Amino acid sequence: MVCRRGHHRNNLCRVGGDTVSLQIAKLILYSRRGEVREVVFRPGALNILTGGSKTGKSAIIDIIDYCTGRSECNVADGVIRKYVGWYGLLFQLGDGQIFIARRNPDVGDRTNGDIYMDRGSNIETPSESALFKNTTVGAVEKFLGAAIGISENEHRPPTPTRDPLEANFRHALLLSFQDQNDIDSKQRLFHRQGEDFVSQAIKDTLPYFLGAVDEDRLFKQSQLDQAKRELRQLERQLRDADALDSSTFPRARALVDEAKQVGLIDERTVALTYEAVLAVLQRVVRDTGVRDNFMVGDGEDVLAGLRAERQGLRTELERVNAEIRSTRTFTSETSGYEREAKEQRARLSSVGLIKHGDHDSAHCPLCESQLPIPAPTVVQMQRSLQELSDQLEAVEAENPRLQLRLASLNREEADIEERLRENQQQIAARMRENEILRVQQDSFILQARTTGKITQYVETASTADTSSGLKSAIAASRIRVAALERELDAEAMKEKLDAFLNIIGRYMTQYSDDLELEHRGSQLRLDIRALTVVADTLDGPVPLFRMGSGENWVGYHVLAHLALHKWFRQKKRPVPGFIIFDQPSQAHYPPDRDAEGSIDGLSDEDQTAVLQLFKLAADAAAELAPELQIIIMDHADLKPEWFATAVIERWRKGEKLIPASWLQ
Repeated sequence: MVCRRGHHRNNLCRVGGDTVSLQIAKLILYSRRGEVREVVFRPGALNILTGGSKTGKSAIIDIIDYCTGRSECNVADGVIRKYVGWYGLLFQLGDGQIFIARRNPDVGDRTNGDIYMDRGSNIETPSESALFKNTTVGAVEKFLGAAIGISENEHRPPTPTRDPLEANFRHALLLSFQDQNDIDSKQRLFHRQGEDFVSQAIKDTLPYFLGAVDEDRLFKQSQLDQAKRELRQLERQLRDADALDSSTFPRARALVDEAKQVGLIDERTVALTYEAVLAVLQRVVRDTGVRDNFMVGDGEDVLAGLRAERQGLRTELERVNAEIRSTRTFTSETSGYEREAKEQRARLSSVGLIKHGDHDSAHCPLCESQLPIPAPTVVQMQRSLQELSDQLEAVEAENPRLQLRLASLNREEADIEERLRENQQQIAARMRENEILRVQQDSFILQARTTGKITQYVETASTADTSSGLKSAIAASRIRVAALERELDAEAMKEKLDAFLNIIGRYMTQYSDDLELEHRGSQLRLDIRALTVVADTLDGPVPLFRMGSGENWVGYHVLAHLALHKWFRQKKRPVPGFIIFDQPSQAHYPPDRDAEGSIDGLSDEDQTAVLQLFKLAADAAAELAPELQIIIMDHADLKPEWFATAVIERWRKGEKLIPASWLQ
């Protein structure tokens, strides 16, 4: 991770301290050609992005989710996946900013690990060419968790069937998304609640995010674990002390007999009283220090070295034998050449019969008769004879050297064979010694095991005299464990959680007064065991899945999350300071009835319901400003001034998340 030069990071260096509201300043897309598209949001206010179908509104949650560490990119295949090279986010965090960009996976891939992060006080949008991998997805997740103030925590399930779970940024983000499949569900209240393990993770981490779990709970839990370990150790020592031998001390005598069998005590040793037996056992413990210094050697290393040496000698012997064969072959070929050359020289020696070397080559040099084929001249024959004689001299001179080399190789061969015989003898001897060592090792292990038993017995016998001190230590340890358990009392935490949920329930009930919902006027509450909204009526509790119509499901989703985020912001809890709703008007104003955002064609009841829903969000944003940012993506484009003021972009008449110029 890097910071741009010239940017102040003082505010961002306080991560993990006071909780700061994390909000979205920009969503940035980079085309594969380097073009940049920015969607600018207003922190601490209501942001409405209105537009028609298939303009990219619903992709915003998936883009934010992917940039902040989702393992897979869930942006729908299509124009966005085809033309975008990088997704980017600019977060506002107090007086500082965090920029994160992540590369869009290639076609056919579900993820990409290239992620870039920058921190500063006023970050300008970098160009596409400036983006590169400078951190990891895991590091970004941890940094964002520390940035919003998530401290060390751990949820321990009441039964060991599940592993402990630590709340992190990814868990907190589940509380900030309501996509179009979440917001009108009667079965699921939270984002991704229907996925494997996600529902349980929300149940386990929500008490921490609500503040029912003390920040120092993990430290106190570790203290309790240590105190319990110490208590168990003291109680075991007391049990051992209470279980000492009777007057006949059978355990002590059995240990003496076992020590004799393994050679720790002379078999002739006799001890008749308990004191004498204990003295013998104590002497064994004292001698343990000397005995521990005796280590039975491991002969396998030596044997392995000898075998490696044997392999080396065999390789060397093969090399010498090959050289001997080559030398003998060469000597044989040389001898054959020498015989042939001598015969040729004998034939040419007849030239010595010719007295003169100036004869006519067309006549016989002896009888002067005419020759049909001219004969070689005497000079030529003499030259050939001389060359042949020189070659013979060279061969005859080489033969003694070849014989000397062959004799040297034979001696080397004999030496290696002798070393091989010695090596084989050493291997056989080492194998016999190793068998003896194994027997010694077995004996050493038996002695060590018996020594351990004797040591424990002697220590227990020594402790028995101070059992009153042990009892006092156990009493003090139990008091400490009880005090820590009271501080970590699950029932106390449950009471605290119930109190917080009651307050959140009041917020929900107050918000419901502004919506025309079924069970309006009933006391509402959040059931975190079932992860649903419950209306307590005169006829009994009514959970969300037993309420009728999409209007109720959407309304209760919106007011429940507004109430939760009101609590988060009031208590400065480590949850992102934004909530995103996708298509909250869909129960009244579905996409197939979209008329350029106008709701004039709806019934009066539907128009009123849509206006009330958006007005509730606007009032909540104003109430909690600047700590909460509310982002809504919807088809509706209402006329009131407060709505128009909240609109950040209108995606109609060709205006979309992906500019048309990118497609050309």
